[in-house]
Amino acid sequence: MSLESDPVLSRKRGESITIGNGVTVTVLAVRGDKVKIGIVAPAEVPVHRQEIHERIEGCPPALDHAECA
Repeated sequence: MSLESDPVLSRKRGESITIGNGVTVTVLAVRGDKVKIGIVAPAEVPVHRQEIHERIEGCPPALDHAECA
């Protein structure tokens, strides 16, 4: 993620961010360095943690995703 080109938003517990049409991310809890989030998305939108997404795509984290295609 490049902080210069990607949005960086702050939220408190109970606050949400809406992404596009139909995806809402809500901060449920903050404990130390961990944040618990809830995600509401249409059934056709896959939702995965980054490490799971990389495993599904078959791309090691150190490589640019374009190199794995």
